[in-house]
Amino acid sequence: MPAAELPPLRTRLRAWADELREDAWIVVFVSVALTAMLAALGRPEPGELARTFAFNATMMVLVELIASGLFVLVVAPRTAGRAPALRWAARVGVVAVAVVVAAELTLRLYAAIGWVADLAASRTQVLRISAVVSVTLFVTAAALERIHERRRALERREEQLRREALRAQLAALQARTNPHFLFNALNTVASLIEDDPALAEQAVERLAGLFRYSLDGSRTLAVPLRDELAAVRDYVEVERLRFGERLRVEFAVEPATESLVVPPLVLQPLVENAVGHGVAASRGGATVRIVAARVGASLELTVEDDAAATGRANRSGSGTALADLRERLRLAYGAAAGLEAGPRAEGGFRARLRLPAGAARGEGAA
Repeated sequence: MPAAELPPLRTRLRAWADELREDAWIVVFVSVALTAMLAALGRPEPGELARTFAFNATMMVLVELIASGLFVLVVAPRTAGRAPALRWAARVGVVAVAVVVAAELTLRLYAAIGWVADLAASRTQVLRISAVVSVTLFVTAAALERIHERRRALERREEQLRREALRAQLAALQARTNPHFLFNALNTVASLIEDDPALAEQAVERLAGLFRYSLDGSRTLAVPLRDELAAVRDYVEVERLRFGERLRVEFAVEPATESLVVPPLVLQPLVENAVGHGVAASRGGATVRIVAARVGASLELTVEDDAAATGRANRSGSGTALADLRERLRLAYGAAAGLEAGPRAEGGFRARLRLPAGAARGEGAA
């Protein structure tokens, strides 16, 4: 793999940390096994046995750090997609180099603290033992690699199936929600064609933007909040053609929240409820207020109206849209998101969304 195509360093460092965590037991196993074997052959004193174990453990830690670091950070990215034989040959070379380097470093460390008297003689003995360590490590690494690869393949397959199921369920829920405002908007445009063709043309342009956003929303699981707000503004302008001065809209959006991601068409059903069951049901209309704020690690989106202050609004029709939205949030975020909805104490109706201030689960294009 060319250097330009190597995975980012952060990704490789994370993979190195994962491998160290998964292979930590090798350090303990080989250190204990090697010490036990040497104890059985030489029957050393307890103090000597402790130093032997410390030596083996130090060497194994260095072997694991060097071998896994070289392989994950350097060799594996450059041999990805190559023949399996080449990858295993590279692993053998990495293990051999790691064992020799680790043995030398450990010898010099223990010579410096006086635990090794004759560095040259000890080097010969340790390198012989290192040959056993190399074979043990290679066989163990080969078995672990096969286990890890099977586990990773299974996890990738499960993730793919989960994402496909999530998209299918979200698409079904969106299909049930989207036509509501599109149908009303088409009726509005049709009524304007004869009376005000220019205004009808503007409405068609906004409606086209809504259609485009709706279609794009069926192919992705997350969009920037700014895109969602732009679609809501288009929707409001189309509805304003129906209600005129009766529909009053206020936005209170913290600038820092606009780059956060949300599921597409997550605000529109709430605004549609406020317009359809608040503004439409009140003779004097109502003010719809849309708020976006970051609260700790959460993004809070609020849609509220004061319809009850100007007229009694019937909210019996809002249950399906709210239930659909709750299901979408459950699929996208699990228990990390929520929706609270109900009458306001001062009159009107309020719906408040709580989302993680980050990426939705399964974010990305379909």
